[in-house]
Amino acid sequence: MLLQKGVNFLLIPILTLFLTTKDYGIVAVIMAVNAFLNVFYLLGLDGSLNRFYYEYKNDNLFLKKLFGTVITFVFCNSFIISLILFFCRKWLLVPFLADVEFYPYMGLGLISVIFNPCFTIYQNSLQARQEGVKYGKNNLMFFLVNITLLLLSVIVFGMGAEGVLGALAITNITFFIYTLFQFKRDLTFGIDYTILKKVLKYSAPLIPHNISGVTTNMIDRILINKLLSTSMVGIYSVGNNFGNIVFLVVSGIGQAFTPWFNERVKKNEIHEVSSISKLLLIIFCVIALCLSFFGEEVIYLITPIAYHESWRVIPLIAFAFVFHGVYYFFAAPLFYDIEGKGNRIIPLVTILTALTNIGLNYIFIPLYGIVGAALATLISKFILALSLSFVYKKFVNIEYPLIFLLLTPITFLSISLISFIEMENALYFFMIKSLFFVLILSIIYLVFKKDLKIIKNKI
Repeated sequence: MLLQKGVNFLLIPILTLFLTTKDYGIVAVIMAVNAFLNVFYLLGLDGSLNRFYYEYKNDNLFLKKLFGTVITFVFCNSFIISLILFFCRKWLLVPFLADVEFYPYMGLGLISVIFNPCFTIYQNSLQARQEGVKYGKNNLMFFLVNITLLLLSVIVFGMGAEGVLGALAITNITFFIYTLFQFKRDLTFGIDYTILKKVLKYSAPLIPHNISGVTTNMIDRILINKLLSTSMVGIYSVGNNFGNIVFLVVSGIGQAFTPWFNERVKKNEIHEVSSISKLLLIIFCVIALCLSFFGEEVIYLITPIAYHESWRVIPLIAFAFVFHGVYYFFAAPLFYDIEGKGNRIIPLVTILTALTNIGLNYIFIPLYGIVGAALATLISKFILALSLSFVYKKFVNIEYPLIFLLLTPITFLSISLISFIEMENALYFFMIKSLFFVLILSIIYLVFKKDLKIIKNKI
C-alpha cells in the first residue's frame, strides 16, 4: 500500500503529461472501487497469518495446511465474487462508476483484484516468517514490472487510462503465477475447514474496520465522480497524491511507533512516550506545512495547466494525515490491551468516522467542489483522533499532552492557509512564504533543541 502511494506520487509528472484529466480520473475511480472490493476478497485473512504463524510456527504440517487453506479460499472467494459482480454489474458496480465505462476499465480492474490477493497473502506469509529480504525483493520486482509495462503502454503506445489499468492487470497475473511457483513448497493446496473456521473467526471482526478505513480514504473519489465529473476526480487525485506524502511518513513511523510503545509500557518507561509524540507531531506538521506552502509552485512546474487547480486540496489533505498520525498515538494503548477490549472500540470509532465522512462529502462537494472533499477528509480524521482521545487512558495510564496534540495541527493548518492569498507577483509571494517557513523552522528548533539532542544521543 505504501509502495503504491509512493509510486503514484513519483509518476505524477509522467502521467499528467500523457493522460487527460478524465483518464487520470478513470484510473483513480477504478483504484478506489478495487480498494473496496479487496476488503471482501481478502476478508481480513492476510492479517490473520501473523497471529496463527506465531502460535503454530513449530508445526510445519499445520502451517502448510494454514497457508494452503487461506490462499485456496481467497482465490476461490475472489473468483466467485468477481463472477457475481460481472453478471450483476448493472446493480453492484455501475452505480459507483457513474460516467466510467465498465468495458474496458472496470473489466481490467476486476482482473487485477482477482489475482492480486494471492500475492498479498504470499507477501504476508513472508512477513510472518520474517523473510524481510525476499519480501523487499518481491515488492521491488512487482514495482519494476508494473512501471515498465505502464510506461510502455502510456508513452509508447498512447493507451491512456486503459494502458495504466492494463499494465497493472498483467502485472497481477504475472505475480499470481509467480506466487504459485514460489509458494507451492510451503503449502498444501485445498481447504481444511477446521482451520478456515479458526482464521475466519479471528479475521471477521477486522472486516468492518477495514471497510471503514477504505471508505474514509477512498469514498471521496467515487462521490466526486458522481456529483461533479471524472475529470475533477483526476484533478483532485493529483493534489491528493501530494498530500499523501504526509501519509507515507506517518504510516512508516506509525508501524515503528506501536512496537516501541509496547516496549516502553512493559519497561514502565511511559514518560518518554509523551515527549516523543510531541516531537513526531511537529515533524508531521512541518512536512504538511512545507507541502501547503510550496505545493502550488511544484504543481505548476511539473503538471500541465489542466491540473493546476489540484494544489488547492493539498493543505487540507496533508493536515488530515497529520491527524491520522495523532490517531496512531491514541490507538497504541488500545492495541496494547491484552484482553482485546481496545480492538472492539477501534472498529466502532472508525465506522462512525466513515459514516461521517460520507455525509460530509455529500454536503461539501456540491458546495465547494474538490476542496469540499478534502475538507470532509480533514474533519473526519480530526474526529477519529478526537474520539480516541477520550478513551485511551482506560487501557494505559499515560499522560499524553492532549491540548498540544489536538491544537498544534490546527495552528499549523491556519498558518498554511496563507498559501490561498492571491498575489500578482508570484515570485515575491514565493519569497515571502520561504522566509516565513525558515522563521517557523528556527522557532521550532529553539523550542525543541533539548528534545532533539536527547533523541540524537539515544540513536
